[in-house]
This record gives sequence, structure tokens and C-alpha cells, in this order.
Amino acid sequence: MRKLTFFLLLVLVMAAAVSCGGGKKDAAYYQAQIDSIRRAEQVKLMKHDAGVYDDPVGHFFDTLQLCPLPIESAGADIGRIGHFSHVPPAVASLLGFPVDTPLRIASLPRRGKCSVILLAQGPDSIAPVLTMVTLGAQYKPVDELTLYEQARAERGEEDGCNYQEYYITSGYSVVVMTFFQPRGDGKAQLLGVRRYVLDEEGYFREEILEL
Repeated sequence: MRKLTFFLLLVLVMAAAVSCGGGKKDAAYYQAQIDSIRRAEQVKLMKHDAGVYDDPVGHFFDTLQLCPLPIESAGADIGRIGHFSHVPPAVASLLGFPVDTPLRIASLPRRGKCSVILLAQGPDSIAPVLTMVTLGAQYKPVDELTLYEQARAERGEEDGCNYQEYYITSGYSVVVMTFFQPRGDGKAQLLGVRRYVLDEEGYFREEILEL
């Protein structure tokens, strides 16, 4: 790929040489242009080999594991979905979190012009919060949808917690089901079902479910 890039740049320099009015610039000038391009390519290669990137944030997102769709709820066990990478401070800040927030991230297939990620908050806890986030230009958040979290709750005389289960189709239809789990061995109770469609602009649009 780098050889191809250098070749294309060389062609552009030579084309400029032909179009510059009957050779007003001598061969030494164009050789200097070619040498300059070659040095720039060599510097880029050296920086890449040393792990230094002109766009470190973009490079980080490029290295994320892609989790294929469809995805079925994994509860608190996010490892069943795929590999989640640790989020560095610069990316945490870009996503709107304090830099010391424990976060892990995985990538989903793009939707339109937007990148789509899964973001796990508190990934090492027994109840991480899993959020689906869309990113626009320069990886700025566009919209988000909580897929899984646990929260203490009461229903009548019963104490327990609410939690979500979810399903993401290959066409980016997302179903989120909310349950109440009583303390002990009680049976989980379905509280509600909501369905969303992720449009190509990166927004989650809720669809009305027909009962």
C-alpha cells in the first residue's frame, strides 16, 4: 500500500512537470520534489514501526475487534459477545467520561456514515452497564442506547432488581426487554419490551410495538 501511495505521488509530480509550460523548472527541481516525498514516506514508516501515529485516536478505533451481528443478550458476561479493549484516557474523554472511568469497548459494523461501538462501564464488576453508541465525524458521540444494566428495585412487598435483556439483528433492529428479578429464587417478571431501529444517521428510533 505504501509503495502504491509513493508511486501515485510520483506520477503526480511527473504530470506537473509536463504541464509546467515547456520545462521552466529543471530536472533538479523535480528530483528534489521526489526526494522530499520519499523522505516523508520513510518518516511515516519509521513512526508506524515505533508505534507513533499522526492520529492515535483513529488508530485506536481501527484496532478494535469487530463483533459480527446478530448479537443475543449476554447479561453481565460481556466476554460472550467478543473481545472488549481497555479504553485509554484520551478516548474516554472524547466519549464524555472522566478520564479515570473504567471502560472497555468493542466495535460493531458501521451504519451509514457512523461508527457503532459497544461500551461497557465498570467491566470488571458483577453488573457492568452495556451501552450501544454511535459515533460521527472525528468519533464524536451521536446517540446511545442502554442495552444492559442492573438496578435495585421494589415491586409491592418484593425487593429485588431490574435488569435488561436485548437482541440486535443484522439490520440494526434492537429489542430491549426489562425484567424484575425478586430477591432469592423468585421467577423473573417481564416488565416491558421496547424496539428500536438504528437509522443511517446514527440515531435510535423507537418503534411502537403492536400488542
